[in-house]
Amino acid sequence: MYELFVEPWTLGSWMWRGTLAGALAAIPCAMIGVFLYLRRLSLTADALTHVALPGIVAAFLLTGSIEPLPMLLGAVSMGLIASFSIESLARHPAVRSDSAVGIVFTAFFAAGVIALSVFVEDAHIDTQCVLFGDVLGVSDDTLWLLGVTSPLIVAGVLVCFRWLSIVSFDEGMARNLGIPVALVHYGLMTAASVTTVAAFEAVGAILAVAMIIVPAATAHLFADRLQTMLAVAVAHGVASAVFGMYCAIWFDVSAAGAIVCVGGMLYILAFLFAPRHGLVSRAMKRFARREVGTQSPREVVKVDAVRDAL
Repeated sequence: MYELFVEPWTLGSWMWRGTLAGALAAIPCAMIGVFLYLRRLSLTADALTHVALPGIVAAFLLTGSIEPLPMLLGAVSMGLIASFSIESLARHPAVRSDSAVGIVFTAFFAAGVIALSVFVEDAHIDTQCVLFGDVLGVSDDTLWLLGVTSPLIVAGVLVCFRWLSIVSFDEGMARNLGIPVALVHYGLMTAASVTTVAAFEAVGAILAVAMIIVPAATAHLFADRLQTMLAVAVAHGVASAVFGMYCAIWFDVSAAGAIVCVGGMLYILAFLFAPRHGLVSRAMKRFARREVGTQSPREVVKVDAVRDAL
């Protein structure tokens, strides 16, 4: 047990730095992901992570700097432009919403790849790190960026919780109540952009999508209340970060990939064994209900007790 769980913390500072970076990235990703999931905008998170690349390139061309703040502002600006473009396309009756997402994010990402290869050949922008992350080599600047953005995103969600919850479940009622639906939507897109860009060095643009979608999908299997869903999603994200780091050390694999794989395994377990919505649990409840009609009163009471426990 010591070699498995304690010794990794004695091997170097990279263990706690990677775990801290993963957890700081996972918490806001999970919270934002819940609202995107409820609004059926999970695929938009994928788009926002990809359109960050042309934003990073544009920020470098304008400022000549690869410091975190210009990169963050460039990526967020491009994310808002992409979000507005998606919304504009989706309003057209001949364009499906999922097609609008696919068209915009592939076009923006391709433009970013071309701009990166043509205009910034001499810049030290590690595209491998941007796409796939480097948890074990996370820099001080990234830790500071995550340490600032993560609490801000969490605080923003808590302050705007009422607006976010109403808009997520019923936009029509939100408009009738005078809630600025468009402002909430673009605020959520901004938060998603900030979160994914801040998590780039930790898990990368591609794997950040999983940290947004998978915890929310897992929480939906456990919870019927929004507050509980947020708590389960955050717990899922933090557990994925911690045990993913352990798996990366145990099996000598990519830390970012291990974090996402652990999250996927937790989702599979929830899909099978969640108390109310799990596949196995629902099958057991159906079997118990069928048995009620053929058993004695004492057996019926026993079956009821088992059902209530489930």
